[in-house]
Amino acid sequence: MSLEEIYADAVTRVATLAATVTPAQAGRVVPATPEWTVHDLLAHLAGAVHDFVTGETDGAPSRAWTNRHVVDRRRTPTADLGAELREYAGLLPASVVGAPGAPPRWDLLVHEQDLREALDLERAPEDTWRTLLPEVVERLGRRPAAIGFDVTTTESTWTIGVPTTALTFAAEDYELLRVLFSRRTTFEIAALTDGVGALEGVAVFGPRPG
Repeated sequence: MSLEEIYADAVTRVATLAATVTPAQAGRVVPATPEWTVHDLLAHLAGAVHDFVTGETDGAPSRAWTNRHVVDRRRTPTADLGAELREYAGLLPASVVGAPGAPPRWDLLVHEQDLREALDLERAPEDTWRTLLPEVVERLGRRPAAIGFDVTTTESTWTIGVPTTALTFAAEDYELLRVLFSRRTTFEIAALTDGVGALEGVAVFGPRPG
């Protein structure tokens, strides 16, 4: 399946979920982004793709940029947020969605997993998140200040940057991806590896205390 198809399928899934979210579910805190509720997360997804299409990306992906999506859509029903996501995602050029590390695709695929975890749903299809892991590993390894290491999960060994040490990670690749996107707390990571400092040192959004 192409990256464009993976993105389009994720849009359909998230928009469909948004149409079925109850008011109680909309108010749930999202564990991976605890400052947001499910409604806030859907508002960001709708606002982000709107801004990618219209070019309103100054400050992206700062907190001010993402919070604007939430504030502007505070009273918008979740079904309408899903419809906005579907509408504007359909306007994104395939060349944008399919580019390595494409912000619209990364944003949606990571947040879809956040949404599913918050709603106690099973993971999205495996190819949805497996496409992200090699991309983010490669991107993080190119950071000038990155301390390189090998990390071995229960499935694979991944190399970030120029390795100077090796870590063992007692979980599957999915959990490593969630750690690298700053979706797990320090406490949760420590339960899986003694390489907390190395992993949090390269995580996309830095450490998550707790």
